[in-house]
Amino acid sequence: MTVSNHPEARIQALIKRDEFVPVPTSLISYQSNGHIIVIGDSADLALAHNMTLDLPISLILVSDVKGESVPTNAIYLADRTLDIAGYLGNFRVTLTDSSGSTEVVSADLVLDLNTQAIKNIEILPPGYLHRNIQEIGVKALSQELGEMTGTFEKPKYFNYDVSICAHGVNGVQFCTQCIDACPADAIISLGDKIEVNPFLCQGGGTCATACPSGAIRYVYPSLADSGNQVRKMLQTYREQGGQQPIVVFYSDDESEVLEENILSSHREILPVKVEEIASVGMDLCLSTLVYGASQVMLLTSHSAPKSSLEVMERQLSWVKAMLVGLEINSERISITNNIADNIDLLSENQQPIGSWQIKPAIYAMPDNKRNAIYQAIDHLYQQSTKQQEQIELPAGAPFGTVTIDSESCTLCLACVGACPGKALQDGSNREVPEVFFIESNCIQCNVCTLTCPEQAIEIAPRIIFDREKRNRSRALNQDSPFDCISCGKAFAPTSVINKMTEKLKDHYMFQGANAMSRLKMCADCRVVDIVQDDAAMNGRFDSLN
Repeated sequence: MTVSNHPEARIQALIKRDEFVPVPTSLISYQSNGHIIVIGDSADLALAHNMTLDLPISLILVSDVKGESVPTNAIYLADRTLDIAGYLGNFRVTLTDSSGSTEVVSADLVLDLNTQAIKNIEILPPGYLHRNIQEIGVKALSQELGEMTGTFEKPKYFNYDVSICAHGVNGVQFCTQCIDACPADAIISLGDKIEVNPFLCQGGGTCATACPSGAIRYVYPSLADSGNQVRKMLQTYREQGGQQPIVVFYSDDESEVLEENILSSHREILPVKVEEIASVGMDLCLSTLVYGASQVMLLTSHSAPKSSLEVMERQLSWVKAMLVGLEINSERISITNNIADNIDLLSENQQPIGSWQIKPAIYAMPDNKRNAIYQAIDHLYQQSTKQQEQIELPAGAPFGTVTIDSESCTLCLACVGACPGKALQDGSNREVPEVFFIESNCIQCNVCTLTCPEQAIEIAPRIIFDREKRNRSRALNQDSPFDCISCGKAFAPTSVINKMTEKLKDHYMFQGANAMSRLKMCADCRVVDIVQDDAAMNGRFDSLN
């Protein structure tokens, strides 16, 4: 794609980008006194024993290498299992034998010299070094370990709002997307909610990207900060005569892929560095598009965690479906490890955005994930020539509809009480018992379908582009109110009473006419009737009642 741009456009845009200062967040502190646990075979431990460190070292021998002597102070693993827990300044290595007896070694650092890391996760904890001492050498490794003593700080990267979390309801787990996505194993379940260990969290951002409700938010930088940084950068680029800007998000791991010859030959590329590439979700991608980017790229490297890439690809499939529904070239937002190929891919299409132009948005970036997505969609839909009201989305998308089988539903409202997004709402304060639904609130978490005792609910992923219809409350099921046969007060849906009397008609406690009649009374009248019924008060439930 050949674009004629004023040479100052990118310079001024990047100056504006670099003026951005994120809102500070709280800090997480680590204290390391330099006690090291070294785990390896006899050959590696023999080398490690020669490290020139004035620090306490504990050696754990996992296997012997023929001809190698073992340091006399080594702890033998033998037939015991080994478990490593903790982080910089607070590691515990537990060795357990077949009888359950344990030996615990505590330390500030773990140096794992095994071919495969003993702790099998994609992002190892801070202070856990998996190294090949044969390749690195004793001197270099000694220097690296020596620099890991003292006090260290990092930002707290996340905030968690339990009130909108769909993880669990009444002790039953439903959504585990953040737990499944975290490459650092920093998130665990605590029943109805989750807990993020701030000492293990390293700011990967995959949890916030995967979370359908926005219960976990990335806060350094926040979504609002990142979006407004991009908005001001693109606005400056346009003001300086720049055209068809390509925004490339990258992190330190991908910086080497941003080759100087690519940047020099494509002045339309505006690189934006982020803490971790997986923190850039569909909210920021779509917003970058509506703020004036002709193309948005997420630049990855081969070292990116597999779980993070899977989350990013899944999100991209939802975004692409939305763009196609709006008649926008779906390749305008992409994940790549080769910028040049992606630019060449679009070179045949000289139109900056599919078949129509977008007037850049000027609104400030919201800090709420779903609000950011909806605002971007609304901006695109208002300018779309197709004006398609809604489209289906791929499975797993956090937007969609709910249907209720009125024949099975008893309007018990269990689904309403369980819904974390308040998409399902109680209409019982009206004259007619109803369940209402607001589609913009639905995160497709399946809580309602799994909570419904009658299995009367189904969900389906889709996006309604029309904002008014998306936000409108609509009835999914309604019933006529049942009036108490004693006082005449409406107290329950008719379908509930009918189903209850049908199921209990053969029960020994409801063989008498009085007992069956009480099922059709409100709570107050039921109590009065029982008190006046000697048989019921004396616990007799035969047909003489």
